[in-house]
Amino acid sequence: MQMIMTQILGGIALLIDVIAILLNNKKQYFIAQIVTYVFNGAAFIVNNSLVAGINTFISITRAFILYLYEKKGKQPPYWLLGYSIIYIIVGVIFMQNYLEIITMITPILFTLSMLMKNMQLVRYYSMLPNAMLSTYSIITGAYTSAAHYIAKFIASIVAIITHHIQKKKEIYYLL
Repeated sequence: MQMIMTQILGGIALLIDVIAILLNNKKQYFIAQIVTYVFNGAAFIVNNSLVAGINTFISITRAFILYLYEKKGKQPPYWLLGYSIIYIIVGVIFMQNYLEIITMITPILFTLSMLMKNMQLVRYYSMLPNAMLSTYSIITGAYTSAAHYIAKFIASIVAIITHHIQKKKEIYYLL
């Protein structure tokens, strides 16, 4: 039953998150992220991946703060990187194996990606943590969650092609 529930929760998160990454509006993206984190965090907790689950639930507050700043049209504050300390503390307290180091690093990388000004950079910078979480999810048996991150990785590529390469004919790189 635990495995079925994990897959159902992960499947719901997958659908919402793939739609979110295809959006070109950061406010809508952050709202979708909040909902995704609820289902994804629950999937990790049900699968007994405590560090991943707790850090995902903590990420709800981060996404909400980012949404509020985006709604006001302001640049998010860099103190949000302070969440990195929280992710590491949770990881150290609840870590059951060394694989969970991945789930301490990826929220930090997602925080960095979400601090970017536009969705183009958010997509580029979220590709690495998506690849890392895909691997972690496969190893821990959270297959729907793995499909989620793989689909999000592919959706990022599709969005980069459709929103940035085809429409603008240029790609912005950070130096």
